Amino acid sequence: MCCKVSIFKKNYMERKDFIEQVGLSSASILIFGCMQACSKSDTASSSNNSNKNATNKQVDFTINISASPYTNLNTAGGFFVDTVNSIIIARTLKNEFIAVSSLCTHQGVNVEFQSNANRFYCTAHGSAFDATGSVTIGPATAALKQYKTTLTGSNLRVYS
Repeated sequence: MCCKVSIFKKNYMERKDFIEQVGLSSASILIFGCMQACSKSDTASSSNNSNKNATNKQVDFTINISASPYTNLNTAGGFFVDTVNSIIIARTLKNEFIAVSSLCTHQGVNVEFQSNANRFYCTAHGSAFDATGSVTIGPATAALKQYKTTLTGSNLRVYS
């Protein structure tokens, strides 16, 4: 019986050591993961990379502005956000069509067109861009990618 007790104590100590080691390892992994998730440079680079990927692809498509869902473009000041291509298309108060990347260069939030100010605006953090996509108010520091537009009848072509 003496032998059985000593074996039991040996296994108990090994289990206890094992549990302590697993606990410390898990805590270390959790702390490291939290620090990585909260890193400012990590957040900025991942959102910038996704924005770069969206704006570097070649674009060439045509929409019929007299058909749904593009009918907002029939009115001066109207805009449409193409989520497939990440492009916002707007008709200015001077009846000119403009198209830029719809993703704010600060953190990738969709921008909207404010016709009265003839600008694109990010409601998340207040960045503003002029009709060419250039930054006029930060925190964004990079311009929105601009696309060319050509209207033929009711067909609007948007291209790189």
